[in-house]
Amino acid sequence: MSDRDTKSLKVVIGGVNIPVKVHESEADQIHDISAKINTTLKDIQIRYPDKKLEEALAMTVLSLMVQKETETQVFPGEDELMDSFDQVDDLLDKLLQ
Repeated sequence: MSDRDTKSLKVVIGGVNIPVKVHESEADQIHDISAKINTTLKDIQIRYPDKKLEEALAMTVLSLMVQKETETQVFPGEDELMDSFDQVDDLLDKLLQ
């Protein structure tokens, strides 16, 4: 990653400033991800007010990873499905020639 391709950002997660260098094209994605982390963290802190920040952050990571894994499992055969669509598309192209 060269310096001219990167952008320096300061992301705040749980009140902690985190400097990051990302590609220009990733800046919006990083802001969206940090917002999602902070929203989940805030929800956990409301539900479990006695937890320390470190514990709440660990719970946040676990919660988001479970959510991501669950979303991935909704379409476990997505690659195979896309391959099948590509094959159908190729067949239709041949038939229409």
